[in-house]
Amino acid sequence: MNFNKKLKWGKLLWCLFLFIYFFFFFKNLFLSSLSYNQWLPIIFFIVLSYWMIIEYYFSSPFFQSGIYEYHKVLRTLYSLYFYPFLIFISVDYCYKNLSQINFLKPVINIFGLLIFLIGTALRLITLFLALNSSSLNNLTQKPIYKKIRQPRYLATLIQLIGIAFTFSSFIGLLLLPIGILIIIAEARYEDKFLKKYYKDKKSFLLIPKII
Repeated sequence: MNFNKKLKWGKLLWCLFLFIYFFFFFKNLFLSSLSYNQWLPIIFFIVLSYWMIIEYYFSSPFFQSGIYEYHKVLRTLYSLYFYPFLIFISVDYCYKNLSQINFLKPVINIFGLLIFLIGTALRLITLFLALNSSSLNNLTQKPIYKKIRQPRYLATLIQLIGIAFTFSSFIGLLLLPIGILIIIAEARYEDKFLKKYYKDKKSFLLIPKII
């Protein structure tokens, strides 16, 4: 685990600036460019940017666990998948309306946003549990980590599913399995190392009693 646990004033002040900047940036962007449903992309992108800033401050990779060295190729593949995926479905929702599931709005959007918030909360909770652990043996005794070996990848998976529903894109939902498969592959790669810390414990990779 290579998280930053020390107080770094320069980095902290930079992050505080980013908090303020992105709040006003996304608020002004969508209020000025959209005539309706501005609240959803505003809330989503502010939460997304705030979460990424927190992960950045603690030197945690955005979409990997940070518990063990990630697979560089899989990380690159996920980045090449995620950012175009996010850009397409958010632009589709806000401006183009190419593949929108209109008959389920706004229920599907609210549902997706709630799922995304749950995933983000789980990413942060598991990050702070890791930050407060002195070793991997100690981490496996923490809540969540006792039963799930890769809860941070589970959180990333939940976030991704939430994003697809938040922007109610049919194409986004069709592309969703690609991201899920990459996340599972990343989790399995790191799990080869982590399993030895769970020899005497009944645990699951991502979802209890399923995987």
